[in-house]
Amino acid sequence: MTRRPLLLLAVLSLAACGTEPAHDATRAAVAPAWEPAPHVTLPTADGPVDLASLTGRPVVLQFAEAGDAEAWAALADALLDLEAAGAAVVAVTVDGAEDEAAEAFGYAGVPLAVVVDGEGAVRARATPHSGDDLFALASPVLAEADLAQTVSWQGAETLGALAAAGGVVVDVSEPGDPDVAPPHALRVAADTLAALDLPADLGTPIAFVGPEAAEAAGRATRWGYVTVYLADADGALTAVAPTPLPAVDRPIRSGGVRG
Repeated sequence: MTRRPLLLLAVLSLAACGTEPAHDATRAAVAPAWEPAPHVTLPTADGPVDLASLTGRPVVLQFAEAGDAEAWAALADALLDLEAAGAAVVAVTVDGAEDEAAEAFGYAGVPLAVVVDGEGAVRARATPHSGDDLFALASPVLAEADLAQTVSWQGAETLGALAAAGGVVVDVSEPGDPDVAPPHALRVAADTLAALDLPADLGTPIAFVGPEAAEAAGRATRWGYVTVYLADADGALTAVAPTPLPAVDRPIRSGGVRG
């Protein structure tokens, strides 16, 4: 698991406490008064994308010329983490500063990343020089979306209620253990459970079932999941206290380009 989900969790914790995260002014300029995003159709390699059709989730736009290797490498490096955190990522290759759609967002001939929140407001824009820069630019909006989903969660007392409300049940039982989990539970061996087996959204409520459930739940909280339960043989749930948040430095890059 990369350090970026921990960065997102740190921002999420600050937001939950009512603390406004600090930004590096050289990398991110918060849009004044959160102006509404222009009503435009964006030309992409996969066809035109109506920005309004993405309302309801965070959107990260990347504008750059086709030959700008640094800009596209930064986007490729951050792409999987951005999408795992719930963002829609739209890459727009521009022909120059006169490109109408790009110009509407303030593009002026240099690579530009723009973050639009789920309500359609421009929240940040900057010229990122790495995947870390791009993820950090989007993190406050991604954390807000995560927090909104977590706050809307009213909790549950049983496995059935959790599953009905959109939570995930993870059965880490071994063959021959009593079957407590519902039939649609995610079944993963406790000794092979990895972060990639779990939902990408750290705000998704998760309940663990089986003799090794406590150990699995502890790992989930260390990976950043904020609503984790243990289920007993009767399907009753007990909340697991989150693991204390570690200090988060600048995310460590792998050195490779993904995508």
